[in-house]
Amino acid sequence: MASVSRRTLRNGAFGAAVGIVLGFVPVLLFVAPLVGGGVAGYLERDGAKRGAIAGSVAGGFVAVIGVVATEAIGFVRFGEVPIAGAPFEVLAVSGVLAFATAAGQILVAGIGGCLVGLLAAERRRAGAGNRPRHPASTGTTGGVRTRSPTAVVAGLLAGIGTFAVVAFAVTTALDPFVWPSSLVGLPAGAVGGVAVAVLGYLYLTRDTESTVNWRHVGFTGIAVALAFGLVVGGLFVIGQDRISETAERTYEYEYEVTVTMDETLEDVTIYAPVPVENGSSELGDHFVETVQSNRYVLVPEGHDPEPVDPVDFTYELVETERGSMLSISADRIEVTTVHYRDVQNDSMGWSEWIPPEEYDPDDPEMGTSHDGDFRFAVSLPATEEIETADPFDGEPLLSPQSDRREIDCRWTVGDSHRCFEYDSVVYASYDTDDETEVTVHTRLSGRNEWFTGGWTGNEYRDSSSGQLFGPQNGWHRITGELAVGIGRYR
Repeated sequence: MASVSRRTLRNGAFGAAVGIVLGFVPVLLFVAPLVGGGVAGYLERDGAKRGAIAGSVAGGFVAVIGVVATEAIGFVRFGEVPIAGAPFEVLAVSGVLAFATAAGQILVAGIGGCLVGLLAAERRRAGAGNRPRHPASTGTTGGVRTRSPTAVVAGLLAGIGTFAVVAFAVTTALDPFVWPSSLVGLPAGAVGGVAVAVLGYLYLTRDTESTVNWRHVGFTGIAVALAFGLVVGGLFVIGQDRISETAERTYEYEYEVTVTMDETLEDVTIYAPVPVENGSSELGDHFVETVQSNRYVLVPEGHDPEPVDPVDFTYELVETERGSMLSISADRIEVTTVHYRDVQNDSMGWSEWIPPEEYDPDDPEMGTSHDGDFRFAVSLPATEEIETADPFDGEPLLSPQSDRREIDCRWTVGDSHRCFEYDSVVYASYDTDDETEVTVHTRLSGRNEWFTGGWTGNEYRDSSSGQLFGPQNGWHRITGELAVGIGRYR
């Protein structure tokens, strides 16, 4: 059994340091253990076996430092070791995951050390003197072994192709179990790609006195490829069955109306767009029957406001000359203004109440807030999957809508993502001051969600918004936006 010398420990520590540093670099963090193990194997310079040992030592150092750092950060942040008082089931799962992570780091680092150690040993042996070369490396039957650009390019291409195939296969197969599965797929692809690139280059530049048993390497490679195909194929089949059979899926609509005002309103009636599908509004009926209002109130430090009387809202679906709309009414909505100053120290900030007479509108650290922010929202589960990519036939959309036109999306999520803009209206009637500002915002979403290693899904979003100033008694044109096909589709 090979011993671990002080030199090997030193080389492993240096490789671990390289791996830890790369762990903080985006993209490179996926190959940090592989590169760290490779550095240790190169420094060892004593063949594949000793390189694998040095790489494994580097991986072990990284794993131990990772565990210690996690516990230290948890202690500093929470004042105790994170595992203290945790249930046994949580400790067991955490222990298995920690062991698997550590074993994976050691294995990957060991592979990196083995490959680089083998490459270094073969290059050193070849440079020791003139040796007969294999015809494949030069096109002749002899000569001094030199680097072959053709072999380098061929090895790189084979490695890149292997990386792409392995990364895609592992990511796809693990997707129903791990999210995001690319955290496993990318490192696995990197290991496979580097192994194929190194071994491919050594094979193409082999000579008649090579110490590598290429027949053994070939049989081992075939066995690994078959085992990989069987494992990944089996995981893929099981994962697809899990996706199709899992009960952890939801289909849900959500309808929300937000009305914001900065001064008191009297004799209030507002007609807002309402979801309509096939001439009816199930969401609107559900809203009228079950909705409750939520009032947002900012309470700065030092402010003890008097209890606010709840507003007696009434809700109704009404038919207008513009179509079905949601009516929200109240006799009076009283709004109170609060003045505050923003205060901040080295680590946090907060709002501090000030008397109205101290308020200076020109001071950027001072501000005002009000309690005239009301949110009305309901959700309704669907009995089957929602057609989020093409909701125009059969799915609820905010009504009224006119002159709908397709526009460029501000951001794109998936190939099915499309965006539209349209015209709509709101009706408002109330008495208030001339400077009062009122905002009416409506939002509708339909979402499918399922669990595949983490919650994911797809949705469509429909929203409209309008601002009104002063007293009102009539219709107002507003603009709506519709985004469909957002998210992931199976």
